[in-house]
Amino acid sequence: MSDDFLPRAHSKRLGELERSNWKSLRDGRNIHRIDPAIREIVSLLNKKGYQTFSSCSGGHPTNPRWKVNRHESGYLAFSPPSNVAFALYLGLRKKNRDFTVEAQAVIDDGDGGDRETVCTRFYWQLSDRKKHKLEHYHKLFSQMREIIEGLPRALGNGNEVLTGLFGKGNLQTGLRIVKGQMKRFTAN
Repeated sequence: MSDDFLPRAHSKRLGELERSNWKSLRDGRNIHRIDPAIREIVSLLNKKGYQTFSSCSGGHPTNPRWKVNRHESGYLAFSPPSNVAFALYLGLRKKNRDFTVEAQAVIDDGDGGDRETVCTRFYWQLSDRKKHKLEHYHKLFSQMREIIEGLPRALGNGNEVLTGLFGKGNLQTGLRIVKGQMKRFTAN
């Protein structure tokens, strides 16, 4: 692989499958599943109590002749849902114009059945007008580390975030979904 791109920890297809995600980092053997460029960031988030369940550094080879989406996006997904995705977005939205950033709160039916997932996600993608250079990613990841280091430890069990997302009337449904997904997380 060229030095101009960030390495993957696994194939693109494997990264899209649930069996490659939801691995506890308390087991040191699972750290190799995280793209090398963001391992330190993911470890820092987890140490502060923000539990990630899926991630990608982005910066992998794509077709540079495309007019849009010339650069593969990266992301961090948090479950239980956390406000850290929005803290990263707000901290970077005007600070780093080389990337477009996005924060989301997501509920996904997981193709039906018992695979529902509630999470928050933070995405980044190098602007189409930029040439792919590792220095852009190094700067972004450094800025992300600074923001994360300034965050307090995650508070409690995330029920405040769930209440904000679902409302008090639907909190029990949200808690049931999160409890089910966390069973999947610990089973893998």
